[in-house]
Amino acid sequence: MEGNTSYITYGKNEKEIIKKGIDEIRQVLMGGSVNEKLSLLLALDWFMDPYYKQDSYIADIREELADLLQTVIITSNEDEASEDALNLLVSYEWPPFKILEDNIENVSERLKPYVLEALHPPGPLL
Repeated sequence: MEGNTSYITYGKNEKEIIKKGIDEIRQVLMGGSVNEKLSLLLALDWFMDPYYKQDSYIADIREELADLLQTVIITSNEDEASEDALNLLVSYEWPPFKILEDNIENVSERLKPYVLEALHPPGPLL
């Protein structure tokens, strides 16, 4: 097997960060290592997905969290973190995504087509 293979997981630490609120989440997503960011984004999926019934923990910060995810997408130097943030955004939030709209030029070229699709989703099928 070539190269390094790493697996991203999350645990009690990431859950506690999320339960502490948006400031703690922001600190990791804007300043942590790439693995810390990816672990926290994976944990956020568990909290944001209504299926797991954990979304009450983030109900009060939902709008700020959506803004933070958009900020990660436009500022991160790690495409993997930006991609995970975009997946959370499009899976659990609704446009408009004003921060992305206003800063589309800051999105990595690799992710730009996906961000444009998120900003202008197709209409309903008839």
